[in-house]
Amino acid sequence: MEALGAFLQQPLFMETLAHPTVIASLLLLVALFLYWYGTRGFADLKKLNVPGPKPIPFLGNFLEVRNYNGIYQMHLAFLKRYGKVFTICLGGRPSLVVADPEMLKQIMVKDFANFRNRFQFQKLANKTLAQNVGSSRDDKWKRIRNTLTPTFSAGKLKLMVPLMEKLCDTLLEKLEKIADSGELHLENNFALLCFTDQSVDMLDWFSKMTLEVILATAFGVDAKIQMGENSEILQEAKKLFHVPFFLRQMARLPFGNSLLRLLLVLNGNDVNYFERIGREMLHIRRQQGQTNRKDLLELMMTATDETTVEGVSRLSDDEVVAQSFIFLLAGFETSSNTLSFTVYHLACNPGVQDKLRSDIRDAFETHANKKPLYEIAQSIEYLDCVIKESQRLCPPIPHPNRECHEDFNLNGIHIPAGTEVVIPVYALHHDPNAWEDPEKFDPERFRGPRKDTHHPFQFLPFGAGPRNCIGMRFALLEIKIALVKILMKYKFVQSPETQVPLVLHDGATMTAKNGVLVRVESVM
Repeated sequence: MEALGAFLQQPLFMETLAHPTVIASLLLLVALFLYWYGTRGFADLKKLNVPGPKPIPFLGNFLEVRNYNGIYQMHLAFLKRYGKVFTICLGGRPSLVVADPEMLKQIMVKDFANFRNRFQFQKLANKTLAQNVGSSRDDKWKRIRNTLTPTFSAGKLKLMVPLMEKLCDTLLEKLEKIADSGELHLENNFALLCFTDQSVDMLDWFSKMTLEVILATAFGVDAKIQMGENSEILQEAKKLFHVPFFLRQMARLPFGNSLLRLLLVLNGNDVNYFERIGREMLHIRRQQGQTNRKDLLELMMTATDETTVEGVSRLSDDEVVAQSFIFLLAGFETSSNTLSFTVYHLACNPGVQDKLRSDIRDAFETHANKKPLYEIAQSIEYLDCVIKESQRLCPPIPHPNRECHEDFNLNGIHIPAGTEVVIPVYALHHDPNAWEDPEKFDPERFRGPRKDTHHPFQFLPFGAGPRNCIGMRFALLEIKIALVKILMKYKFVQSPETQVPLVLHDGATMTAKNGVLVRVESVM
């Protein structure tokens, strides 16, 4: 080694190294290596052999996203340009985007075993919370999913209805104060009546209500968020959801995951906060001892005490905390978004709102004192149509994905193992070849002869197959009860502050970027 060191320090060697030709050759080698490194993932494009935009090294088509209002709009534009199956590279590896309903049925149901996992380009820094049912894989996912599923049986959901109604009533009290007559404020010892020509942000109000609902029904926590208490948990949850999807896609770039985590920390996003919340709820419930509650937390805690045939605990404490995290976030955000989008569309389509209110009134007159509220809400066909049309235009999750487990042949397309398969739900819901006048809000699409004109896998607000949204029935029940109770007393009206059309935020879920501002009027 000493001899080698002495040789490298020889003047002749140093002169040779400094020669322009040598420097140029070294730079060329470095450039070739960087090009290879930045394009090595594109080899799978030839295997897929489907159309798509040409990627550039390292970034793929990442820079093209800026030409659209969001990746969901990019998918729709590429659907029209390349057809129902195309590739896209957000970073160094290609993804297969499938907007063909029959092929999606095969991926999500028929050949689910080969597409059972979600592709994870962004990994949670917190290893405990990463064990949630959405991120878990293979047998671990199946075990957790089977443990959680009984929580959402029809019998369990009925037990949650009184809490849902109670928290909806709190929202009604708030609406009463700002509808028509105005609200009294005490200022300098004088009572001032402030008339409410201004709008109210229903997205903000629904966010508070739905977070209260999930805390109460799933964890037995009376948070009183609508009354201004415990606002910290709402703010922390919003931080996680409102990271732009374009920024989240940075995780796909070289060293992107580490850079993204740093940016989130600098922005004040503290995912560890939710681990602390989950452990605190678990600790409090254990101190209370065995209860008669049959909520999600009780079910998970019971599962930690049970063992499988192999003698392995079904859910560890860490897994309980992880499920608490995902249900807190997913349980409030998607429901509040659907409620606010529905209110927006009703305000912009007063004829639809009048018809819906008439159907609600007729249902109550027909079933007065005969059926409980949740059964009445479930029986109103037009309500179901209105919610579906709102979810069609503004799907809660605009582009979920799956991961190909083993090399797979899909209708002549060879999909290599490890490939991300994107399900462009927003594009499916806005495909002009599948929906007549797709940008129009028209609930009649979902009843009568017209409801059978679209393929079942053309409408996927909650996903499909074994890995669909586990809380779908819970969310729909909550949404229906809230709308029925509100529309019996109030109507929503478009105001000068109402943003038409809404600017959508493409984050972990789809939400209204600037809120949903409408006026509230009494109809009683």
